[in-house]
Amino acid sequence: MTALAPPTTACDPRPLLGVGLPAHVLVQFDDRWSAAWLIGRLHCADGWVALVQFVDRTGCEQTVRLPAERVCLTTTPHN
Repeated sequence: MTALAPPTTACDPRPLLGVGLPAHVLVQFDDRWSAAWLIGRLHCADGWVALVQFVDRTGCEQTVRLPAERVCLTTTPHN
């Protein structure tokens, strides 16, 4: 598996709104960046929340909601 470079700047959550689902993303969870699948987007009173699936450090698949600022696309969406 190819190692993924963690983002070096804050992630802009706006591109998450235009990408088709599911989408391959990087998520910040437990103070590290991990590969994940974006499987949903929820609009809440305080902003966007991403529903993502990833494999944790123990090898178990997790499905969690994260603030959109902790999710980065791995590729640029095509128009």
